[in-house]
Amino acid sequence: MKRCCIFLHSGSYDRVYQALAISSVILAGGGEVHVFLSYGALKRFSKGNLDAPVIEGEPAPFSDEFKKHIERGAIEPISEMVETAKTFGRFSLYACSASMAVLNIARDELADEVDSSMGLVSFLNIVKEADLTLYI
Repeated sequence: MKRCCIFLHSGSYDRVYQALAISSVILAGGGEVHVFLSYGALKRFSKGNLDAPVIEGEPAPFSDEFKKHIERGAIEPISEMVETAKTFGRFSLYACSASMAVLNIARDELADEVDSSMGLVSFLNIVKEADLTLYI
């Protein structure tokens, strides 16, 4: 697989973790990954929020168990997963400019790991060449 594009809408820890785990496998296989951050994911990638143990839309027993695994270190912090992905040089994070406007998030409020902001049309031009496109 040469290129994977991920529309990351959710900011829930478990979903962001899954997107990054998929990214790691693709990167390790020599592919490239482009992630488009919108709404909840954009909040997650705002400064100070990367590793917050927030689980959304799941039953309490799942959320509680997942949080326990985060706290004891059995589940890797999102910040470390992003750092590892970045070392490949083929991993890009893009903030949705429309979502930034709706949520009133300025560029300097985003985590340093976010490469740039762009609109949906620009990201769709990247998606045109994708071998795999996911919505999480």
